[in-house]
Amino acid sequence: MKHAIRSFSIGLLTSAVIILVVFYLIGNPVQSAEDIDPEQMIPLIEKKGYTVLSQEEYISLSVNKATIQEEDKPDDNVSGEKTEEEDSDVKTVEEQDNKTSPEETENKPEEKDEPAEEASEKSPVSYTLTINPGMASSDISSLLSENNIIENASEFNNYLDEHGYSLKVQIGSFDLTSDMSFYQLAERISN
Repeated sequence: MKHAIRSFSIGLLTSAVIILVVFYLIGNPVQSAEDIDPEQMIPLIEKKGYTVLSQEEYISLSVNKATIQEEDKPDDNVSGEKTEEEDSDVKTVEEQDNKTSPEETENKPEEKDEPAEEASEKSPVSYTLTINPGMASSDISSLLSENNIIENASEFNNYLDEHGYSLKVQIGSFDLTSDMSFYQLAERISN
């Protein structure tokens, strides 16, 4: 048995040495960027779609770009405050907008107040969800749907399953509102 193990070990050692010699002597050496001559590197870089500029070209391009940007800026009123002329123009436009002729007020349709039911649907509904031990994610989705937090229980249940939240649901009470997204709801009940 000892002889077989020794033979096997010698075989492994020999093959490792052979692989090491082949790797270092026959393998393609990798050149670093410092080893390559810049004249050889430029065509390779341009072949990849890049543009190579000398330092002088870069500086002149930067200076030209800065002067173009300065020319495009409006040089009057740098502070951003309105001048008196601009302010008076704005006031006259506002005054003209506020003045309505009697004909316009007669033809103007009356604005109706929304019924109380529609207003309550637009305001977010809040609900405190209590999750008990052993509660399934489908039960949670059903409760949220019954209390108008979500519209479709099966969509929310699928979201929980697809994103791995159904396994991370925590026990406890959570304040939820109907304006929360599926992501926000899932994060709230899983943290």
